[in-house]
Amino acid sequence: MARLREFEIGEALDGVMSVFWRQGYEGASMQDIEAATGLNKQSLYRIFPDKRAMYLAALERYEDKEFEKAEDVLSGPGTAQERFEALFGGVIALAAAGDRRGCFLCNAAADQGQEDDEATAAVSAAMQRLEKIFRKALAASPPYDRDRKAREDRAAALLASYLGLRILTKADAPLRVIKSAASAAIKTI
Repeated sequence: MARLREFEIGEALDGVMSVFWRQGYEGASMQDIEAATGLNKQSLYRIFPDKRAMYLAALERYEDKEFEKAEDVLSGPGTAQERFEALFGGVIALAAAGDRRGCFLCNAAADQGQEDDEATAAVSAAMQRLEKIFRKALAASPPYDRDRKAREDRAAALLASYLGLRILTKADAPLRVIKSAASAAIKTI
């Protein structure tokens, strides 16, 4: 078999990620993964040693892609409140468009978080990274620019709210509930 190019591996990993995101670890079969990637099992195992490695790589891919988007929104123009409103608005837009997958990291925490130490560590590290992104976004805005403790507390609360929105989305909560929860969280900034 010819060697896969880097972008082809990325595309395959996007397919792997979509299957695990939608179906969870146990619910994802190798046939599902083959169908999503267009690669046969042998080709997949040349890239990843096993299904667990695919899952962990998919979590990392999700973190990299989603957190890059979050950083872009949160480092953009406007006040902290406006930037977080844009970030939370993205969750609302996905739910309104019918994307009810929620957050892959939240799904992984519930799906594999207690079953697999590597998955637990990956999810925990990702959540800490997202909280750091939130703290950085708040650091550029008064009153959080000078008060480290207030910034840490607000970032933690916003993280809980953001992840809660993603869980509400996965739980197929009514759009009005998701919007109301987002609005209440934004008002606290």
